[in-house]
Amino acid sequence: MDDKKKVLIVDDEELAQDFLRFFLSKKYDVYSVGSVNSFYNIINTVRFDLILMDVSLKDSKDGIQLTKELKSSSIYKNVPIFVLTAFNTTAEKRNAEAAGADKFLSKPVDQKLLMRYIDEALNNNL
Repeated sequence: MDDKKKVLIVDDEELAQDFLRFFLSKKYDVYSVGSVNSFYNIINTVRFDLILMDVSLKDSKDGIQLTKELKSSSIYKNVPIFVLTAFNTTAEKRNAEAAGADKFLSKPVDQKLLMRYIDEALNNNL
């Protein structure tokens, strides 16, 4: 049985999904979705160890709302959620933290730094 940790990428940009999936899949079992409907479908069928959440999803909800929902659920309240955004503002960071995000990272994300944060979170459970 495969005991790789499961990471979910929530991003409506396919290129961003591909970039993250490319280097994360060497070490983790990576899933990705680009819409809120896909997010709900997969979050209810697979148990994830860490979630990378884009802020702007151009959908019915944004990443901040989804993060808040996850952090208020009994299943995902202790699962690390890293919010990724191209809009690195103080207000955006405050919103992410208020929603329960464990990390707030600006796009483009430094691959080595992100991998270090993920490794730390999955090995230490933040």
